[in-house]
Amino acid sequence: MQQVGGIGFAEDSGVQAFVRDALARLGIKRFVLGVHASAFPPGEWDAGYGAPLSQAGERLLVFAARLGFDALQLGPQGQVSTVNLSPYDGTVFARNTWSLALPALAGDEVAGLLEPSVVERLALDRSTSSRVQPERAAGVIGQVLEACHARFVRLRAAEPSHPLVRGFEQFRREQSEWLEPNALYEALAERVGDDPNGFEPALQALFEPNLAGLQRRAAVRSTLGPAIERRELAQYLCHVQHAAFRARARAAGLDVWGDMQVGFSVRDRFLHRDCFAPRWLLGAPPSRTNPHGQPWGYPLLDPDQLDRPDSPARHLFALRVRKLLQEHDGVRIDHPHGLACPWVYRASDPDPYHAVRHGARAFESPDSSDEDLLRWAIARRADLDPAAHSHFADGWVGHLDAAQLERYSRLFDVLVSLREAQGLARDAVAAEVLSTCPYPLRGVLARHRLGRFRVTQKADPNNPADVYRTEHAQPEDWLMLGTHDTPPVLALAAHWRQDGSAHARAVYLAERLIAEPSERAAAAAAFAASERNLLCASLADLFVARAQNVYVFVGDLFGEREPFNRAGIVHPDNWTARLPADFEQLYAVRVREGRALDIVLALQLALSRKLVLPPA
Repeated sequence: MQQVGGIGFAEDSGVQAFVRDALARLGIKRFVLGVHASAFPPGEWDAGYGAPLSQAGERLLVFAARLGFDALQLGPQGQVSTVNLSPYDGTVFARNTWSLALPALAGDEVAGLLEPSVVERLALDRSTSSRVQPERAAGVIGQVLEACHARFVRLRAAEPSHPLVRGFEQFRREQSEWLEPNALYEALAERVGDDPNGFEPALQALFEPNLAGLQRRAAVRSTLGPAIERRELAQYLCHVQHAAFRARARAAGLDVWGDMQVGFSVRDRFLHRDCFAPRWLLGAPPSRTNPHGQPWGYPLLDPDQLDRPDSPARHLFALRVRKLLQEHDGVRIDHPHGLACPWVYRASDPDPYHAVRHGARAFESPDSSDEDLLRWAIARRADLDPAAHSHFADGWVGHLDAAQLERYSRLFDVLVSLREAQGLARDAVAAEVLSTCPYPLRGVLARHRLGRFRVTQKADPNNPADVYRTEHAQPEDWLMLGTHDTPPVLALAAHWRQDGSAHARAVYLAERLIAEPSERAAAAAAFAASERNLLCASLADLFVARAQNVYVFVGDLFGEREPFNRAGIVHPDNWTARLPADFEQLYAVRVREGRALDIVLALQLALSRKLVLPPA
């Protein structure tokens, strides 16, 4: 039996019981493992992309539950392309077909749609690659879906009342609003290229958001019907597999959280173009994390429509939120600023970085000369704080009355109303607020009793006012060492020890963790002595704070040294890392050698409030 934190980690181990009991004693309500679907380990018939419903995915569920986690936080699960793997640029309704588990397609649950002969022809052998293979995934899944549709057509002809046939027809009816236009778009894009700007006028007319567009699409099914249906069937299979994965997770004692990205894909922007403001794009202003700002290029939900519940923009938002809440046990809101107080910049500026640096808050620019910004302003000139040094400062707006706050909360109110209708708890929504939290957003979060994220690797141990420090955490907050966008914590700890900053961080952690003041100097020296000790204390710090939600990114859990995503830059390795096939053994070895996060040891430290670290 291998040892994890001094406790045996095996089939009959007490790790899960110890961790969950310790979390309860420490007041931690939710302990979440963050892992993107693409990063799931390879398994039998691997297509080159993570498949949650695979046997390897089921092993990951068991692994996470044994370590005491009670939820998985998945990233956005929309379709990506071979040239852009970021799930935050993926589609908001259509699921990523690359995540289909191929053995499940050959199983009885979907009437064995994938025949063994197809498996043999595609040579879907287990892959040992530690990286996503987008071209392979696209090619293999494309052939698999063609074969599945051909068999489905034969099944329907032979057994029109088969449960699979009836399930597909029900899905097509219920999801028709987004499903049919998406399927037609994919069928056309395969012929003319995946760039809606290049669609000739006759093709663009098919997608007009009115009755005429609907009639044109109906007419086109006479020629493109099979191609459209194949893509509708692909989405049905994706949704069936997600529901099955969620059921497996629940059986293991894990909730499944979704992720609502702030942006819309190029495809969704085209299909719902009546919902967006034409002259503006959504981005992030200069900040402590990104001093140059971030020109995301995402479309802006038309502010002129947000006060009208029956408007296309409000309807699109509600449709998107409802689907996410129906398919998950909780939802993370990516960059909630985009819902409450978006930072916008002009689409016409040829230099996006110049544009985003000179952008504006869409709803708090009453001093602007732009007619859109003046019309959209919720804050009044009298609400602006003259002491604020810039339009993007958190204190730019210093006062709002109840009516103004209600307008800032328009989209959040829709989200919360739909969450309640789904029967989910208040804290089944998490708002990813990081270094900046403007006054209007603070008011919206308080209105719905939502917390913020505190990424403690960014905390300044020498600045008591730093927002990332855990002593500022409130019960509704989420604490984490890092995310998919931050440097891996093991590599960061090594850097802290090399540049001499580890000592200050260790002193801070000793003050947080060691109850007896006379023992803190020795504890600080022990914390700073190795990467393992420094990270163990850093993890323990999350558990002793007031926040009830603790999140661990899977790369940090396993002690990876390479970034999962290098935020703000294009890099060939971004979004491509995967867990290896032998991830259980790898974790046990790395914990024993001090090269991965030791959850048990961190909890022992948090519970005892005295030094429990073994010698380095």
